[in-house]
Amino acid sequence: MPALPTSVTARIANALAGLTATSGDDPLPALRALLDSLRPPRRHIDEEGPQRWAFLLEILREHDELRCALRDTILQLFVRHRQLSFYTDSGLLPNTGFFSELNRLLMHKCLPEVHDNSELRSVIAALFSHRHDGEWLASIPLEDRRALWLLLDLQGSDDPEALRSMVDAMLEAMLVLSHRIAAMGLSPDLMRVYPRLSEVESPFISMNIELVEFVASFRRGLAGEQETDDGSHLFVLISQCQDTVNRARAASARAGTSMTLSYLLTRLGQHLDRLTLLARVMTVRVRPDSPDELTGYWTDFLFDALDGERQHNSIRRHFANLTNMLALRITDNAARTGEHYIANTRAEWFLMLRQAAGAGVLIALLALLKIAGSGLQLPPASQAWLNGIIYSGGFAVIYMLHFVIATKQPAMTAATIAGHISQTRGRLRETERIVDLMANTFRSQLAAIAGNILVAFPLAILLLLALQLHSANGWVSADKAQYLLDDVMPFTSPALLYAAVAGVWLFLTGLVSGYLDNRAAYTQLGPRIAQLRWLRAVLRPRGAEAAGRYIAEHAGGLGGNIFFGLMLGLTPLFGSALGLPLDIRHIAFSSANVGYALVALDFAVPLRTVIEAVAGVLLIGAVNLTVSFSLALWVAMRSRKVDFWLLAPVLPRLWQRLRQQPQQFFLPPPALAAPDQHQG
Repeated sequence: MPALPTSVTARIANALAGLTATSGDDPLPALRALLDSLRPPRRHIDEEGPQRWAFLLEILREHDELRCALRDTILQLFVRHRQLSFYTDSGLLPNTGFFSELNRLLMHKCLPEVHDNSELRSVIAALFSHRHDGEWLASIPLEDRRALWLLLDLQGSDDPEALRSMVDAMLEAMLVLSHRIAAMGLSPDLMRVYPRLSEVESPFISMNIELVEFVASFRRGLAGEQETDDGSHLFVLISQCQDTVNRARAASARAGTSMTLSYLLTRLGQHLDRLTLLARVMTVRVRPDSPDELTGYWTDFLFDALDGERQHNSIRRHFANLTNMLALRITDNAARTGEHYIANTRAEWFLMLRQAAGAGVLIALLALLKIAGSGLQLPPASQAWLNGIIYSGGFAVIYMLHFVIATKQPAMTAATIAGHISQTRGRLRETERIVDLMANTFRSQLAAIAGNILVAFPLAILLLLALQLHSANGWVSADKAQYLLDDVMPFTSPALLYAAVAGVWLFLTGLVSGYLDNRAAYTQLGPRIAQLRWLRAVLRPRGAEAAGRYIAEHAGGLGGNIFFGLMLGLTPLFGSALGLPLDIRHIAFSSANVGYALVALDFAVPLRTVIEAVAGVLLIGAVNLTVSFSLALWVAMRSRKVDFWLLAPVLPRLWQRLRQQPQQFFLPPPALAAPDQHQG
């Protein structure tokens, strides 16, 4: 690695030397000059960021006067500004709620807030206001960040009043955080999803009582009146609060969640983490034999607070913070559904094939109904709605009959795969399980595709031949037949682009299904339906309860299929409204359309055209599946905060398995094979 340029090292040294002249002055300009000298250019962050920081540490180790000057300057920065909000608010969600905070952020983008220079958090935000400061700070190794505070040794300062003001501010912050936590712990939303809180003594109230006593005892210890509390009981109670939050999160997976509850649990977890860090700093600092431990906790707190303050007005972070849990609940629902789409045994594989074949029968009928509907010469909007109703009604019937549409699988199975990757966390010994799961998923997907198109295509041919025998009027005109063929040509029409559009709708269908399942659980949809008086009068109480259970259990499946059908029908209308050439292509419907076109043209179609049409159908399917699976996997992994690098050990092993045992990806497993233990 090349050494730093002399101009850079000289600038850092001069900035440090300038700190010695700030005694009694405003420390902000001197600190800003130092940070400017340490901040590398954007294109050299990964290389120069750690180098510049290491050079700073080297100078501080060699020059005690510069080390003391930097320590005193930082202390003055804290002492001259109000510290409380920096400890209690920086990096934490406010109590205003998701949409109120979003409104504030949008307002800030239009009319930036006025900086309050008396507040420490505003001053620090101004110091680290560069766009890429987060990348720069993250590039510095953790041990080097901690080394700085170990060198500075704040407790060794000659200004005990400055240290006492910081301690007082942190103790006051702990009280503020504790009262907030107790209030959030009594929220009706939290008690609804975790009723045990109303049946036993609340750990949040117990923790708050203990925290008040801890702070009082700590202050008496600082005054020399008694020995300082070590906080052991406080940490036990904080741990109980954190355990309660985790249990509430697990309960929300079963009972459903909402944006309000997601916001509450996220904010409660953040406040408990911040309180834990501050309590660690307070209890460790009174033990002179643990400077490394104190430095670690202090560095973790500062980096957390600094990162939060830098992104205080980030709309992107606001959405990321608040939607992760909701997305996780939705994708968890999809993952549970996805397990049913993966055939692990020979019997399950043949069942998948039969279910897909059943869907192929209905797809052939729906394709013919749509062709007939297009002959009504309706206005574009009416035609789009008619098509949407045909699609959505057919998909709902397919779902209720427990048939399988191949393209619905990826949005569900991707969540299942992401869940297993999240559990293994890249452990090599678990790689085989992931490879087995992917092989089973691919094999199941092929079975579903085969069942759909190998039934829809020949059935379309037979159906139209039968209709032509009993009707003098052609059901599909020659012009319409040629149009249907042209629609699937992969290289002379936008068929693959339209297939990608369908893939996006397939991906969104998975999210809609998960969301509706989540809402059905959260709102107790089943019991609500069961108590409807008119329904109980018509179906009797037992029938009303059965209807409520069915709708609640299948809300996601039915709602997702209806949504997908409407989107397939309405996409051309959306495109027309936006002035864009939008449409959809779906593998199963395209295969049926090719069958109808061949019959309508009396099979007088060049072989090359037939080959291109077949290739087009297969490519449409490939695009459908690839787009929907990729988007679904990305969202599922992001919701679990799983990095894609965890796939690195899986891909080579997957390729090796494909070369050595390709039959696992295409053929049903042996009859005596036991189910793969992918439920893990």
